[in-house]
Amino acid sequence: MKGDPRFDRIFPPKQRILFTTSLMRPVTFVKRFDFPVYGVDFSVDDQVIAAGGGGANRSGVKNKLMSFAVDEKNKSFKDLAQLALSDEEDCPMSIACHPELPLFAAGINGTAQDIQQGKNPNCRLFSLEHGIEPVREISTSTQKNADEYQKVTRFSRSYLVTGFSDGKVTVLKMPDLKLAFPPLRFNNIQDIDIDRDENYMAIATAKALIIASLEDGSIVQVIDSPKLNRNTTCEFRACRYASQDRANEKLYAIVNPTSRGRGFVCAWRVYPHQARYLRRAKTASVSRKGITSFAVSPSGHVLAYASTDLTIGLIDAQTLRPLLRVPDAHGFAITSLNFSRSGEFLVSAGADNCCRMMVVPKNLDLGKWLPSG
Repeated sequence: MKGDPRFDRIFPPKQRILFTTSLMRPVTFVKRFDFPVYGVDFSVDDQVIAAGGGGANRSGVKNKLMSFAVDEKNKSFKDLAQLALSDEEDCPMSIACHPELPLFAAGINGTAQDIQQGKNPNCRLFSLEHGIEPVREISTSTQKNADEYQKVTRFSRSYLVTGFSDGKVTVLKMPDLKLAFPPLRFNNIQDIDIDRDENYMAIATAKALIIASLEDGSIVQVIDSPKLNRNTTCEFRACRYASQDRANEKLYAIVNPTSRGRGFVCAWRVYPHQARYLRRAKTASVSRKGITSFAVSPSGHVLAYASTDLTIGLIDAQTLRPLLRVPDAHGFAITSLNFSRSGEFLVSAGADNCCRMMVVPKNLDLGKWLPSG
């Protein structure tokens, strides 16, 4: 990757699923930290980046960024690098790795003084070429409330998107990191994702799923949060695009009822050149409890979720049928979930000061849909 000019320039449910999924224990191994982990992702070369800490002025709990490699044979990890952050600043609350460059971004609030002055360097970029090295700081928020933070960080090949907890969405063009269009603002941002061709982004708020153009920020379609049985209020929790091929792209969203624990996944076919961008919704119940984290494998064939009862589950993306359920995967809230670039591993992070690595089983009842890599 060294020498890449881009890098050099960057300083209602239609089916009800019975819970007959396998309870087998796949191969997993755990890495423990001295801080709660709030964000985890895989770099372009499958390093694992973990981020978290105790926040500002919390004695004894450092704010850190760490990278490590996976040793599947010995079921262990090899530490690669770490970077201690200021204890006068907040801890990293979200991270995302670039899909093609040795680069990642993290949402880290500045000091109380920075925030009061409206100059919060909340979006930090780090190089992975030689350990973990800071290369750029960007302010995408003028919010003066220290309780607001960069809740969502999302990279695509050509864009970096940040979603602040106050509802501000900022889209930056790579590699110069200039505004693609004026920031947008929504209520209660939950998640953001970018489609395969980088023409649109999906923004999940609690009450609506919004499709916006990446050309100018214009709104293309809005889908209100569904109601179960026409009277049970639900909220969107996460969204992800996935495609097995260019002609078969889907958008998945997690929906949680507000009054009971079950979690649902919804899937829409994407029609980018038609009046209705999303059509033919399919919904399935996949979790006994509300879902907190969500990820899609690089091949687009497997979905993964983490729920409030500390379960991690795998779902067939084609049928929305649960494939595997691992209970008690963590000892405390599961904060982040991501597949490796090869699709062979699924890593989860938790407020229990650990990351758990799962070797995605190759014998799932997925037939041709299971990645063979």
